[in-house]
Amino acid sequence: MTRQERFAAEVLFLDPNDVPRARKALAAVGCEYAIDPDAHDPYSAAVFGMVTGTTELAELEIGGWVSGIVGPLGGDVVEWGYGEPWKIRS
Repeated sequence: MTRQERFAAEVLFLDPNDVPRARKALAAVGCEYAIDPDAHDPYSAAVFGMVTGTTELAELEIGGWVSGIVGPLGGDVVEWGYGEPWKIRS
């Protein structure tokens, strides 16, 4: 039996209009996307947030997997790892 690990991945969207479609795609695989209201770029409309869920993947594979879901929908995976979400750095 493979162990399920909780993970978080920081993901940004340059176009806020891409977020609803990405949330739907993430929900389809058992993940959530939460916007971080404290993280922002004063020079763009980019949306910063965290994808969370559980996985059997190795930690190094999580970024590629999440990117495969959000990348075609305008998302960019910045950082990822096992555990709970962290505070996004400016």
